[in-house]
Amino acid sequence: MNTPIRTNKRELTIFFVVAFAVPYLMGIPLAISQRAGNDTSCFANAQMFYPAAGVMLAYLMAKRPALPVRFYVLHIVTTILCMACSVLSVIVPGQQWLVYLNLVLIAASILAWILLLTDKKDKREAYGLRWHGKVTMALGLCALFLVLKTAMVFLSAFLQGGQSWSDYLAYWQTYVPWINALILIPNFFLCFLPFFGEEYGWRYFLTPFLQNKFGRRRGVVILGVLWGLWHLPLNLFFYSPETSLQSLIAQIIVCVTMGIFFTFSYEMCGQNVWVPVLLHYLNNNMILVWSGTADISNQVYTWGDILVSAVMYGVLFLPFLAGKPFAEEKEN
Repeated sequence: MNTPIRTNKRELTIFFVVAFAVPYLMGIPLAISQRAGNDTSCFANAQMFYPAAGVMLAYLMAKRPALPVRFYVLHIVTTILCMACSVLSVIVPGQQWLVYLNLVLIAASILAWILLLTDKKDKREAYGLRWHGKVTMALGLCALFLVLKTAMVFLSAFLQGGQSWSDYLAYWQTYVPWINALILIPNFFLCFLPFFGEEYGWRYFLTPFLQNKFGRRRGVVILGVLWGLWHLPLNLFFYSPETSLQSLIAQIIVCVTMGIFFTFSYEMCGQNVWVPVLLHYLNNNMILVWSGTADISNQVYTWGDILVSAVMYGVLFLPFLAGKPFAEEKEN
């Protein structure tokens, strides 16, 4: 692992305020909207932008040299617009605020590619925005992730047994999952910003800081716990209002285990943030392929579900903690 990013206390404070305090404060209008029976999807989409916005605002306020200012400003402005759509969905319910937010997201993503590709390479390199080599490694890790997660989905369906298993096999014999899978390829370029929004904060900024402070293995585990707790407003008022405690525990399990794999992939590909961005995108959007629906709200979890999830995620992703990127350096 390369030398961790040097982050001062002021930058770290700004990051935590934007990345953690803002979504918790936004949990207030989120709760009001959920209890009023409104669609709260805008809040989930907006929250993904906050970690990167925290990094960018911290760097801009610190007046770091040679910043990719145009891209940073675009991301921060997009974050504000997504927040505005979320709040307005509470104040003026009934409007198509999620549609407006998605239009903002598409326009911003297209403009972001233009700004990134026309900016100087040294700026992108200095702030973790440039694609490094090891394309074969990156594609291999993405393929491995898809295999592991798909196997988990099939195993979950099999464990339900009976008609559920038969219905799931029949679903894969239709054209629906295959068409949805093809759509994911162009869709990435039109909506990558939210996934970048999380990974630039978690993998590029916060993980190196925690690993430098607590060690490589403990640092990545602590990151996973923090990442899981970051979802708390969504667990309470979006993902699973009826079983929010179970939802939060499941969230922490997923974030710790998948965070290990995402960080493993980030390091194996030369600290290339675009690899975990791709992995995060696949994880969130393959739901449409695996289940045929993108609706992830108002789920109900049992303690049995949590146990099965912990075992499967643990077996599949915890072994990567023994990988080379997490080997502690020996002191001379």
